Amino acid sequence: MSATGHPVSTELDFVCVGLNHETSPIEVRDALVMNEEEVERTLRQLRERAAAAEALVLSTCNRTEIYARGVTHPDPAGLIASLLEEIKGVHLSGRGARLYTFHEPDSMRHLFRVASGLNSQVLGEPQILGQVKDAMDLAGRHGGSGPVTARLLEAALHCAKRTRSETGIGRGPVSAPFAAVNVAAKVLGHVADKRALLIGAGEMSGLAAKHLMDAGLVTFAIANRSRERGEALGKCLSARVVSLEAIPVVLPGADIVVSATSAPGVLVTEDMVRTAMKLRKNRPLLIFDLAVPRDVDPAAARLPNVFLHDLDALGAIVAQSLEQRRAEVPRAEAIVEEEVSRFLRWYRSLELKPTITAFRGHFERIAREELERHKGRFRPEDQPALEAFTHGIIQKLLHHPTTRLSRAGENGTDALSRIDAVRDLFDLGEEKDADRNPR
Repeated sequence: MSATGHPVSTELDFVCVGLNHETSPIEVRDALVMNEEEVERTLRQLRERAAAAEALVLSTCNRTEIYARGVTHPDPAGLIASLLEEIKGVHLSGRGARLYTFHEPDSMRHLFRVASGLNSQVLGEPQILGQVKDAMDLAGRHGGSGPVTARLLEAALHCAKRTRSETGIGRGPVSAPFAAVNVAAKVLGHVADKRALLIGAGEMSGLAAKHLMDAGLVTFAIANRSRERGEALGKCLSARVVSLEAIPVVLPGADIVVSATSAPGVLVTEDMVRTAMKLRKNRPLLIFDLAVPRDVDPAAARLPNVFLHDLDALGAIVAQSLEQRRAEVPRAEAIVEEEVSRFLRWYRSLELKPTITAFRGHFERIAREELERHKGRFRPEDQPALEAFTHGIIQKLLHHPTTRLSRAGENGTDALSRIDAVRDLFDLGEEKDADRNPR
């Protein structure tokens, strides 16, 4: 029995209930993002209200999903919807939110697709991998993890790594800032020793800065209308912060310029760029204009060694990358199916009776093989006595372990841990048992 008086479930069924960018508007998704304390409350409530043996919460800006094993509640989706409303103080009805529910094997398949970036708003985006790892850590810290969730998350991460290494699902830039950094790396060869000027301190500039830092660049300057906002970003980058009026002063020192403001007119004129190039002694200057309307005078592109790219040019690169990623989806989906099948073979082997049968059969098979191998050393009339003697030893050796294993079935999580340990220690084949016990 659990601490709440509910019987502890030995069921293997693993359920997923959640919502994402495909089923709910951004206002709802934002309102449901959970911090660590809220994740802990959710896991505790699932144990207390539904006797969940294991559970985890995956909460990001684009999805909130709850995975649980052994839930006894007749309506998991209804229970989880009420939990979300209670913990986040958000009413889901009438806000365009739609929850989905998956049972095994679809719940496992869904998590593998999520981890692999196949269910992301941006196909193949890599951030979800870290978010799945964070969900694993939180489940472990707050009592949600168990033998199934631990193995499931490890399998999902392994699947994601395979899809990234064996397909092109994560290759190529899929945002304008990322495309800008890719172009910079191709034109300059490398960016680690270069200097960047960010004009504007909003989301686009922040993303460009992140990608530049990932590529090794460490020297930044920021020109922004609001000094306070510029310093907020500058603190993260250890950057020099100046006003927009100081652009002509800092422009000659930059090798890469990213401009993304909401200014109504041009901030970087052709004359500014021409003067900067004289001071730079015509060293290459890359300018990425991510603003609408444009921040940089298009005429600057005519100057020697000035490489100016606007959103249209970068958008074409992004579109090409997305098309290439979409072409990789069938290969990535095939890997997901392979890994789901592999996981299910292990998962379905955790049933108690087949494991006890396989455990005893393992020793009986060894005994038969040894009797057959040595039968020439004994008289034929001694064979029945040898078989009875061997059978008796096996029965005595296995009586205590099989009894303990059977009693473990009274405690769901402990049973699964023991079953998994026995199968691993004695190399009891998952595939054969899964074939004998299809669901």
